[in-house]
Amino acid sequence: MYYPYFRGKQFDLLALRQLSEVGKLSSAVCPVIEPVKDNPALVKLLEQFNKTNQPYFLIDNPQAGDFLTLAGQEKIQRLKSSKAHFITNSLNDICQYPLLIAPSAAVLKDIDLPKFEIPILVPLEFRLLQHIKGPKIVSEDNFLRLKTNAYREIPDEVFTTSHLTYLKRGFVGFSDFSIDSRLYYEQSYPAKEIVLHLVYFSENGQLRIHHFVSPPEELPDFASRFLAVMTEVSQFHAFKSEDTLGLKILKEAYAKGKFPGMGVLRKACVMHHLELMSRFFDRKLN
Repeated sequence: MYYPYFRGKQFDLLALRQLSEVGKLSSAVCPVIEPVKDNPALVKLLEQFNKTNQPYFLIDNPQAGDFLTLAGQEKIQRLKSSKAHFITNSLNDICQYPLLIAPSAAVLKDIDLPKFEIPILVPLEFRLLQHIKGPKIVSEDNFLRLKTNAYREIPDEVFTTSHLTYLKRGFVGFSDFSIDSRLYYEQSYPAKEIVLHLVYFSENGQLRIHHFVSPPEELPDFASRFLAVMTEVSQFHAFKSEDTLGLKILKEAYAKGKFPGMGVLRKACVMHHLELMSRFFDRKLN
């Protein structure tokens, strides 16, 4: 099972909700949401997931963001959701949760962790794995945030093979941060260039990622840069016959000659990734 991890950013939540609304999110894809922003998109997403019985977890003790206050904590507890919990320095009451998260070995070094039947989401850290005797979900940081020139130098790379190997490696599931990294940034800085990060399956079953970057020469505006990037996307071999909902959003904007905004670009890339993973697991289930 796949547990993509999101920090509750608005366009990530919109991506999840739109996929769920059109039935494109597999029951084998179980989003884990750490709520860092208090916005209406979170409530609407939970309502949608609850209505469709989509598997998901909402972390009730987030480690950053708007819900760190007492009022924020009380609000999370009022949200109707399946709760997950970060293991901190105490084992009190954690058996009530259907999913636990161990962020590092340092957290567990002074805790005698009993054998739980509750799955624990863990980074791929040997000292940490030794502590955990029950079912484990491996958390991997597959996406590197780099400067634009670095993506130009290495435009195509392996994103993950865990969908093929996680069971053989002794895990009950695997997790990543989709088109994001483990490091959390409160805010991002305005970008001058456009980069689309789009995943695809290779012939040998690897999930690869291609970084489509706007040309290094100066173009007058975001619309020109977006159209230049989308010309490359439309010619890329993996996407000529592939049409996910995320790709359709990008192609429709391209056909109109309009730049849809950075948030929509991010939403489309996340939607594309999750729909591909949903298709992969649905084929296995069928």
